[in-house]
Amino acid sequence: AELRFDDAIKYYLSGFRLPGEAQKIDRIMEKFAERFTSQNPTVFPTADVAFILAFSIIMLNTDLHNPAIKEERRMTKEGFIRNNRGICDGQDLPEELLTSIFDRIKTDPIS
Repeated sequence: AELRFDDAIKYYLSGFRLPGEAQKIDRIMEKFAERFTSQNPTVFPTADVAFILAFSIIMLNTDLHNPAIKEERRMTKEGFIRNNRGICDGQDLPEELLTSIFDRIKTDPIS
C-alpha cells in the first residue's frame, strides 16, 4: 500500500528532528522528494513539485502548531491552497489533495 504524501513526510521525519536552518531543511526535503517521486512515479510529474509541496507542508505544520503564532495569524485552508497555486509545472494540484493535507496536518501535526 502506498503512503499518502503527508504521511510519508511524517514517517520520514519520525526518525530525527528537523534542524532550524532553512537551507538544511531544504536539502533534507529535497532528498525526500527525490526518493518519494522515484518510488511513486505517478503521484507528481517531477521531484520539484514534490519538493515544493513538502516544504509547504513543513511551513504549514509550523504555522498551525507553533504556540508563538497567534490564532488570527495562522494559515487558513484558503491560504494554503493559494500558496500552492501553479506549483505543478504552472498547473494547480487537485484542490481535494491540498484540502485533505491541510485537514490532516491541522488535526495531526508532524511531531
